[in-house]
Amino acid sequence: MENKVYYAKPIDGNEGIYEEHVRKCYEIAYAEIEQIREKLTFLLSELGINAEAYIRLMKIAVLFHDTGKLNRLFQQLMIKLIKKHPVRNSDYFRHELISCLMLICLERDSLESVGPPYHFYSILSHHKALTGDLRNFQREMCDKEWPMLENEEVEYMIKTIEKISGGEFSYNDCFKLPPSKYALSFFILFADKYLGARYFRDKDIHVIRTLYGLMKGFLHFCDWLGSSEINYKEICQINNVTPQVIFQKLKSKIETDGKAKYVPRDFHLKCMKHKGDAVVIAPTGSGKTEACLVWALNTNPRKIILLMPTMVTSNNLYERLCYYFSESLCGLSHSGAETYFAVKNEEEVYGIDKFKLLKQKAFMPAVMVSTVDQILTCGFNTGLWSLKEYALLGSAVIFDEIQAYEHYTLGLITAAIKKIKSLGGKVMVMSATMPRFLREHFLNLLGLPEAIVAMERMNIKRNRWVYIDNTVEEIRERVIREVKKGKKVAVIVNDIKTAKTEYEAYMNLLKEDDLSYKILCLHSEFAMIDRQEKERKLTDKKGDTYHLVIATQVIEVSLDISFEIMYSECAPIDSLVQRAGRCNRYGEFNDSCFYIFNASETSLKYVYKNQDEVMKRTARVIKSRQGILSEAQISDMIEEVYHDVNLYDDSFVEGEKLYSVIESKYGIRDVIIDEEDERLITRNNAILKVPVIPANQYMDKVIKLFEEKKYGLISLYEVPVKINDYNKLYRGKYCDNKYNLPIYAVGYSKEKGLYDDPFY
Repeated sequence: MENKVYYAKPIDGNEGIYEEHVRKCYEIAYAEIEQIREKLTFLLSELGINAEAYIRLMKIAVLFHDTGKLNRLFQQLMIKLIKKHPVRNSDYFRHELISCLMLICLERDSLESVGPPYHFYSILSHHKALTGDLRNFQREMCDKEWPMLENEEVEYMIKTIEKISGGEFSYNDCFKLPPSKYALSFFILFADKYLGARYFRDKDIHVIRTLYGLMKGFLHFCDWLGSSEINYKEICQINNVTPQVIFQKLKSKIETDGKAKYVPRDFHLKCMKHKGDAVVIAPTGSGKTEACLVWALNTNPRKIILLMPTMVTSNNLYERLCYYFSESLCGLSHSGAETYFAVKNEEEVYGIDKFKLLKQKAFMPAVMVSTVDQILTCGFNTGLWSLKEYALLGSAVIFDEIQAYEHYTLGLITAAIKKIKSLGGKVMVMSATMPRFLREHFLNLLGLPEAIVAMERMNIKRNRWVYIDNTVEEIRERVIREVKKGKKVAVIVNDIKTAKTEYEAYMNLLKEDDLSYKILCLHSEFAMIDRQEKERKLTDKKGDTYHLVIATQVIEVSLDISFEIMYSECAPIDSLVQRAGRCNRYGEFNDSCFYIFNASETSLKYVYKNQDEVMKRTARVIKSRQGILSEAQISDMIEEVYHDVNLYDDSFVEGEKLYSVIESKYGIRDVIIDEEDERLITRNNAILKVPVIPANQYMDKVIKLFEEKKYGLISLYEVPVKINDYNKLYRGKYCDNKYNLPIYAVGYSKEKGLYDDPFY
C-alpha cells in the first residue's frame, strides 16, 4: 500500500494525487472556518444549532467528499485518462455515492447530530444537482453491483483522514462495508429515509435549506479552490485594505488627473462612520463608489459585493475596484464575463484555466461586482445557488442604481435583502434619484430612521432645463446650429429605429456644410466589439471628440462622458435625470442646457406603454419648473411625479414571495433551469433577446474563432435583437453552417448597426 498511488484527478504528479487534493481542501477549510467562525456561530445560535457540532460536520464533509474516488473503477479511469487511453461509459461511476456510503459507515452517529444530515446532502450533491428522483444517478441506480472499496483502500482512506486532520478524526478499520451486490439497497435505504418527503414533513424547511445551503457552499468553495492553483489568501482576505487606503488612492487619482485638489467630503466621512445598514442618496459626482467602499470596509465584512443593473455598469465598476484593491481580490460575475476577460487579457482562459472564470461566477473573490440578477437567483435552488448564499454570509452587499428596477424586481430585491440580513450581512441601497416611496420602503425594511444624503451636492446647479414643444424631426435645425457653434451635443431618443433614422438624417444634413463633422450613433443593436469601440472613443479624453452623438437609453448610465448641450426625448423623470447626469457632468461648461422634446407615438405605445400617467406628469412638471435647477429642485420634481405610486402592487408581491414559494415547493432539491431563464425570472418585464451574427461583416471571423476553439470571443460579434423583431425580420435569413452558429444574412454596418435591408 505504501507504494501505491491513488488519484483524485487525471493529472500525473502531485497535483493529481488524492492525498494532496484532500489535504489542500482541508487546509482551505480550516482557514475559512477561522475566518467565518464568529459570523457563523452567531447565525447558528440564532437558529438554535450547536456551532461546534455543525463545524465538525463541515470538516467531515471536506474529508469524506472524495473518498469514493478510491474505488478500483475510478482509479482505473484516472490512469486511462492520464495515459490518454480510450474510455467507455462502463468506466464511469459517480464517486459521490460511494463517498456517502463511507460517511454512513464511519460516521453514522453524526448523521443527525445537528438535525438533518447536511454533510450527507452536501457530499451527494457536490458535483450533480440534487433532485427528488436522483435522476443524475440513474445509471448507478441500475447497476446491480457497485465498486466498493477493498480493505487496502479503506485502510489508506482512514490513515489519510487521520493524518490530514492531525488526529482530530480517527477511525477503527474493523468495520464492515456493505458487499458490492448490496451497496445499492443500502444506499436506497438511507436516501429514502433522509430525502423522502415524509422526513421533512414536520421540520422547518427554511432552517434546513439555510443550513444545507451554507454547508454545500462551503464544501464547493473548499473543493474548487483545492482543485486550483489559486492561493486562498490572495483572493479571500481583504485585511490590508482600510478606508484610509481608499481615501489615499482617491486623492492620488484626483490629483494625478489634474481635476482638482483632493478635499475629503462630508458625505464620504458620514458613510465611513456609519456602522450598520444604510440607504444612500447621492447625485452624480458625489463619489458613490468610494463612499460605499469605506462604509463596507468599516463593517468588518467577509466579502464586499456590489450589484449593478447592467453588464456595462458592472464592467466599468470592476475596473475601478481593481484600482482600489489588488486585481486578484476582485471578481466580476455576469453572463458576459467570459467574453469580457477574453478581450481584456487577449489570452483566453480555456481548459483548466476556466476555473478563473468559474471562481468569479461562484462569488469566491473577496470583492465582487455583479449584475443584480446573479445574486437574486440564489433563492431559486438553481445553478450555483449554494455558493452565492455562502458568499452572503457576513458580507457587505451594495445595491446601486436602485431606481433602475421595476416593481417585480424590487420585490425580489426585498426578499434577497431579507436573506442577506438573515445570514448576518450588511446592506447599503444607493441611488442618485430615489423617490420617497422607494426611500421609505428601504428605510422600513432595514429599520433605519433616515437616509444618508450627499447634502454638499444638493445645491449644485449644472444645467438649464428647458422643455420645447417639438418633435424629434422639428429639433434638427436647432441641433445643427449648436453643432456649428462648436458645442458638444447629444440627441437622446427612446427607441433604436429612431436613433438610426436620426443618425442618417444628420449625416445627410451636415454633409452639406464644407466642414467635416464627427457623428456617432450608439444603441444596443451593435455587435459588442463595435459598441465597445464606440464607447472607448466616446470616453477617451485624449482623443478627438465627437461633435454630435445620437443615442438611446444606453447612454443613461456608466459612461464617463460630458456634453455641453443635450436634447432628450421625453421619458420618465428618473430616466431624464440619469441622462442629464451626462450633461455638464463635471461643471466645466458655463451655459450648458438640457432640452426635453415631445415623446413620439412609438415611445408612448411601446417603450413606456404602461407608464402613461408618469409620462404626462413628467412633461407637466418640467414645463412648470424650467430653469437652472439644483439637485434639490430636481429631487422635488421626482417626488411630484411619483408622489402617489403604489409600490406594493401584484407585481411586487409576486417577486417578494417567489423565494418562499420555491422553498416550500422544492426544499433542498435543485431546480433545473438555464441561465437565460434565470435572468428572465429576476426581471419579469425583461424583453427576451436573440443573438444575431451579421454574415456580411463577421461570418468568416466567427467561424475562424470557433475552429481555433476561442469560443469566448464569438459573442463579441453577436447583435442582441428583440424576439419580436427577430421573428419578423431575421428568422428566415439564417445562414446554414456546420457549427450551428447564429449567423444571418442581415444588413449591418459599424456606423448604424443592424438594418432591415439584407446584403444579399
